[in-house]
Order: sequence, then C-alpha cells, then structure tokens
Amino acid sequence: MSARQEIITAVKTRLGDISVDSGYQTDAGAVVLVGQAPSFGPDDPTEVLSISVDDDEPIYQGERAVIVLPLVVHALVKADVESPYLAAEAVVADIKKAIETDHDLGGLTLPRGLSRGVTKSALREPGSEYVAARVEYRITYAEMWGNP
Repeated sequence: MSARQEIITAVKTRLGDISVDSGYQTDAGAVVLVGQAPSFGPDDPTEVLSISVDDDEPIYQGERAVIVLPLVVHALVKADVESPYLAAEAVVADIKKAIETDHDLGGLTLPRGLSRGVTKSALREPGSEYVAARVEYRITYAEMWGNP
C-alpha cells in the first residue's frame, strides 16, 4: 500500500471509531465514505461522514519527496432531525476528537505532520436533505521516488 493509501485508510479508521458507546457525542462513524457524497434514504443513519482528497502539494522532489496532502472530512446530518445545525456541530467535535489523537497519524507522517485547517459550516440550501460542515486537514509525509 502506498503512503497516501495508508494515510487515507488511517483517517477512515479513526473516523469509523466515532460512536456514542466509545465516548463520542454521535454515532457518525457508522458510515464513513471516501470520495463520494451520500444520498439519504429513510433507513439511512442520521449522520454520515465523507472524506474528500484534494490535490496534493509536492514541497520537495528528489529521491525522497515531501508531500502535503489536503484531506477534508465532511459531516452530513439529516435536515429533519431536531436542531440539525447543532447536530452537525456535535459531529464536527467528534471528528476533531477522533483525528487529533496525535500529530503524526500513528507514525505515517513526518514529525508533527498532521495539522488542522479551517472548519466550515454551510447554510442549508432550500430543499436540501442534509446540513453540512467540514473540517480540513493537511498531512505532510514523505515518499520515495518511484515507490509511493
């Protein structure tokens, strides 16, 4: 597995641990998608997480490249719950708690290579079935030339 795949998998695993039984506010970890947005049906959970991977930024390229990988964790909450905006804020708090257990993602990044960017909330569009918020992360890691 490439370093990039390991990083994405580690983030997905940490998010999958989010449950009320594990001490979080929500059960948002029940559904964690990568690279896709959900469509909510009547039997779907109230909260869903989705990870999107933005364009990486090579800082140095040589035999050992240093890469910054932007990951965005999207919190999506059904709009028909009571106080959906506040429910989305609870999911945001759970995301931060799950991801930010260390600064090197269990040794997958360069030292202190995990950093948080902005947290954004979106206004619910008329007719939208969910309320959304997102937490941005920047993950700095190294990969060898030709051996990602």
